[in-house]
Amino acid sequence: MPSTPPKTPFRCPVCGFVQLEPPHLVSTNCRSCGAHYEASAEGVRAGGVTELPSFAGAKQDAGKEVACLKCARTHRVSKKAQSTICPGCYAPIELIEVKITGPSSRAVDTRGALRISEKGSLNNQWIVCGSARIEGGIHGHLRCEGEVRLAMVKPCAGRVTAGAVLIEKKTTFSCGQQMETDHLAVRGTMLADVVCRGAVQVHSGGRLEGQVKTKSMIVEKGGVFFGHCEITRAEDAAAPEVMPPQQD
Repeated sequence: MPSTPPKTPFRCPVCGFVQLEPPHLVSTNCRSCGAHYEASAEGVRAGGVTELPSFAGAKQDAGKEVACLKCARTHRVSKKAQSTICPGCYAPIELIEVKITGPSSRAVDTRGALRISEKGSLNNQWIVCGSARIEGGIHGHLRCEGEVRLAMVKPCAGRVTAGAVLIEKKTTFSCGQQMETDHLAVRGTMLADVVCRGAVQVHSGGRLEGQVKTKSMIVEKGGVFFGHCEITRAEDAAAPEVMPPQQD
């Protein structure tokens, strides 16, 4: 059988969504905002993406910026988009909520919410999301741009890096790997080491045990901290990580 020709990335001139199409494309509809546009012979290729000069359809919303954690490139997509492709490394990026209710090893790279139920578990080297609530297990590196709410009942076999972390009440979060976050609030029990670029707060009824490196530490009346705390300066904060390349 003849081999299928490789597809070419085309960018929608309305919302910036990149989708793969046959290289001899004449016209298409954007799978993000629905706009129809044409690919002409005068189109200019820049950085592996074809710029399309002509299109029809009303202008949609201004969109939102999405950052690729594999190559660190950002691009703008429609607010209604459910997925996109990084124009730099062509990595697929989801923008929808992902729910895990049982054992799974699927790849998760979404700027939407990640939900792992008590009976769910996710095993993957890199787990990327916009926000998360974890009741089950994770095996890998959870990288969250926003807030992670941890309500786990079993020891965590993975690593957590997030904008903010909340250890919920009646939760015992135990992890052998260091957590990195901009803000940490402990309402339950946390047994782990922490590097925090902002404030660590142990609320009344909360308990934190481990080595803590943070800009500020607040332990409310009724809260417990046991371990070593190092107060750092803002310029000592760790640089954000970029996902290492993965083999297919």
